[in-house]
Amino acid sequence: MSAAGGTGRVRAMAFDIDGTLAGGDMQVSERSCRVLARLPAAGITPITITGRALPAARLPLESVGTPGYVVGCGGGIAISTPGQDVLFRRPMPPAVVDEVLGIAEEFGLVPTVFGDEELYATTRDDRSARILEASNLHRRVVVTDDLRGVEAIKMMVQGPKDHLDRITPRIKARFPTMHRSLPEFFETSAPGADKKPAILDVLDRIGVEASDCMGFGDGENDVAWLEAIGHPIAMGNARDDVKAVAGRVIGPNTDDGVARFLEDWLG
Repeated sequence: MSAAGGTGRVRAMAFDIDGTLAGGDMQVSERSCRVLARLPAAGITPITITGRALPAARLPLESVGTPGYVVGCGGGIAISTPGQDVLFRRPMPPAVVDEVLGIAEEFGLVPTVFGDEELYATTRDDRSARILEASNLHRRVVVTDDLRGVEAIKMMVQGPKDHLDRITPRIKARFPTMHRSLPEFFETSAPGADKKPAILDVLDRIGVEASDCMGFGDGENDVAWLEAIGHPIAMGNARDDVKAVAGRVIGPNTDDGVARFLEDWLG
């Protein structure tokens, strides 16, 4: 892939966060943020594209004052930064929320709901709540017994990895659009509101061809959007199906793989 070698036309770069920009501690390092800050001067628009809620999704760019775009909640909402103008917002229909909650009850999983800014959980001990706490956003976790009363932009269901391994075929048969985003999680957004249409929408709005976008990812929910762009890159820790669609595999997230690659690529 010519662009990954340092030549070729790249006008935008899109970054998944968990398992990609973020390290094993779920934090995006200062080193990674600093290299993102170099992109606009190189004529490259940075985009974060993640399952995280907006407060965590926009941190890598806003922490260094870098203008760009943020796709949060797995493609359910997108904003520009630093202005935070909403590009699109796609809530989940109540019937889909009910279906996800039914799956959680049937398979003994813990459901959580992502709003625009907050995460709603049935208890603060939920693994999902701790994800936002790891991003210093614990004040935005709302505990409620009535998840059906919350407008959902994205939903996650959580359980032990070995349990999810066993029931994955049954969940996929019931709900094909649910993605295994992390070993302990399945997630879904509104029908059609996933990362692929989201990144294509953002690129269209900013006048960048998909062929001129470089993207970095690691999980099942990264496969489709990476296939749709010109310069897909997989992390060393990525799933095999991500590596299969990538033009290049770089170092793992635990070793600042994105930062190391971009430092060399930018020169």
